Order: sequence, then C-alpha cells, then structure tokens
Amino acid sequence: MADSKVNNSKIILKTAQRGTEFVGLKITDAEKTITFPMCYNLSDNEISSDKLNKSQRKSIVNLLTTINGCRKLKEGEKIFEFNEKKNSSSMPLKSILFIIEDFLDRNSYYTEKEVVYTKGNNGKISWNRTIKMINPTVSENGIAYLDFIVRKNHIQDNQLITELHKYCVFKCFELLGFLYTSFLPEKGLLSESDVLKNKKYFLNFIQEKIDNTHLEVNIELFSAMYDFLNNYNSDAELSNATFGTKSFQTVWETMVDRLFATISEGEKERYFYPRTKWTFKHYRNAPLRPDTIMIEDEKCFILDSKYYSYNRDNEEDTENGEETSGSIPGSDSIQKQITYAEFIDKGINNNQANKRPEKFRFDAENIFNVFILPSKNTDCKFDYLGCATSEWKDNTKNYHFIHAIGLDTQFLMTNGNKNAEELRKELIRIIKNKVGEV
Repeated sequence: MADSKVNNSKIILKTAQRGTEFVGLKITDAEKTITFPMCYNLSDNEISSDKLNKSQRKSIVNLLTTINGCRKLKEGEKIFEFNEKKNSSSMPLKSILFIIEDFLDRNSYYTEKEVVYTKGNNGKISWNRTIKMINPTVSENGIAYLDFIVRKNHIQDNQLITELHKYCVFKCFELLGFLYTSFLPEKGLLSESDVLKNKKYFLNFIQEKIDNTHLEVNIELFSAMYDFLNNYNSDAELSNATFGTKSFQTVWETMVDRLFATISEGEKERYFYPRTKWTFKHYRNAPLRPDTIMIEDEKCFILDSKYYSYNRDNEEDTENGEETSGSIPGSDSIQKQITYAEFIDKGINNNQANKRPEKFRFDAENIFNVFILPSKNTDCKFDYLGCATSEWKDNTKNYHFIHAIGLDTQFLMTNGNKNAEELRKELIRIIKNKVGEV
C-alpha cells in the first residue's frame, strides 16, 4: 500500500503569543508547524509523525476545521496557499480527510467492481433496466426501443478512476497524511500537469461516476475526489503549504457568539445596534455592533470577545497603552460597552425602549457588561480577571463595570460550535457574585 518514500519532517506544535500572530498549519520540506491560538494547552511541543496521538490529531483537525468553517473571515483573512501561490478556492478540508481515512479503511485503491449501467447502444443490454427507465417509441408497426440501458465495462475507464484515486490519495497524504502516518502512498501515473491540463474532463468523468454509481460508500468517495480536484490548484509537487489566518480574533468572536448568544443576528441588529447620523448630509453612519447579546433570567449581558494576550503573571502598567492585540481592552472598548448598555437601558432612551418588545426592555440593574478573553485554565473553564470602570461616569450602575473574564481556549475550541445553557448560567453566577464586590 505504501511507497518506500517516508515523510521524516518533524512536527512542531506551538501556541500564538500575540493576537495578530498566524494561527494554523505551515508545511515545508523540513517541518510541519501547527500554531494553536493563544493560551491553548499543549502537552508536547515537538513530536514525530509516528508519535502523533489520537488527542493531538483530533486537536489539529478541530483547529483547521474551525478556521475553515468561520464564514465571518473576510476576503484575504483566510490564508490558503500552495508553493507560495494563493489558492483561489476554499480548502477542501472535509474531502481531504475523507479521502485519507477512506484509503486507510479500504487498505487499497479503488478499482471498478460495481457493475455500472448507462444509456447507450454499445454493450450488453439490460432489458429489465431498459423497460423501467426508457420510454419506448410507439408506431404502427408496434413498440420499439431506440435507446437502451447497457452494461458499461470499459477497461480504460476502470484504469482512469483508479489512477485518479491514486493521485487524490497521494496529494491528500502530502498535505495532511502526517496526522495518521509517516508514510506516503505511491504517486501513480498522473502528474500535476496531467491533472491541470485535463481537469475539466476528469471532473466530468468523476461526475458521471457519481451519477451512475449505486453504492453509497463509492458515491461519497467520488464526491470527495471531485471536491478535492475542483478546489486544489497546485501545478507542481508540494514543497510548502499554508492554511490558517492572522485574524483569529474573528474566529474567537464567532465561537463565543455561538456558545453564549441567545438571540438571532436579525433581532440583535434591530434592537441592539446604536446608530448615529449627520443632519446636514442626511447620512446615517454604520451602527455600533455588539459581538454577543445573552439574555437569561430577564437579565441582559453584553459580551465583547477580545482575543488579547493578557497574562496576569506578567502584569505591566498600561495606563497610556494603545488598544492592540497583546494587551487588555483600552478606553475606546470600555466606552463602547457603556454606550451599548445605555442604549439598552430603558431609562436612558424612552422612545427607543417603547418600540421594543417587552422581552428586550431592561432596567439598569439588569444590564451587565463583559469582556471575554482567552486564558489557560486547568481546573475550570472561566477565570475572573477583574473589571474596568470609566473616570467620567459615577459608576452607580451595574453596566458601568465591565467585567473581564478569561475563557479556557482549549475548552472553547472544543465546544465553540455549541450553545450551552449550563455554561451560560455558570458565567452569570460568576458575574453576579462579583457585582457585590466592586
């Protein structure tokens, strides 16, 4: 099954140290580096592929899948490159993993065993299928079939689908096979230039296979091969590859929102977006957009996701520091949270409050502000860091205090696609316990 060629490049696992640092996968001839987001708990930093355990593999796949599935990443924020050339398509991550795992399960390449039938005149006719699928022509002389369902058994087609499978398997193992083994399977007869030159024909050929195949496991394989060939644009052997993002803040924000949000984006936009406008130009500015609105027990929590590298063990005086990744939220973020809360507070803007459904009206004592930052917690999911206040407010209302809470990065990465009621209640308990102390 495997070639004598062995992938001996080392694997390096590390965590980002700053918010603007690249997160994802980088492959070179010498090494494969996987950078996890800040505060991700890693047990080993450098390993060889034959020692990659199930937990590490699962963490890497989860990281790549999370980045790949983040729809809020804008054009250019998601990096997908082969041999220093930007790939114009999306990374077919799901298909790559399926092709690898399917090959390992089969322990062989696909060869044509299923009898395939198609419409035509050449070949052994299947009268049972012809009668069921073809409408005959009726004439004075009786009923006649002009088309037939025939058994398709072309040696050339059988060889081509096997060679396409070999090509897809080899390229997928080049990219992510290290997650499973250090060996590279044989390459097969098709080169990158062959695939580039005949790509349209190969895709049509595989699509015909999908349309005329009845075994579900083979349909899944052909669909994965189609998706991979359609989105993989490397015209040479892999020398390096990059997949990830330098904008993990967007991914962090998306995961926090999925975990804690209790209202839809449409409701949030309609009732929780403060807006401004110019009178002399009759122009409305873009509204302020809170990251996450969580409503529980008739209380409103305004969550702002901050992918910042604050470390309580290395505290510095940041009185005049700029608000950048690698710090704690600055005055502009603090003021923005207060503005959100004032907009929601029905005592501040009665006209706006009267337009809202009762479930979206809150008194000041039931509105809370929260920053969610990454942290590394071994015993719990949350880490209460402290709170921020403004010197221009009297700080008499709950939402004048913006609570900073660390959320375990590894836990969020594992559970970021869920919406967990118990976790929301735990967060609320922490905030309510701290309100009386500040």
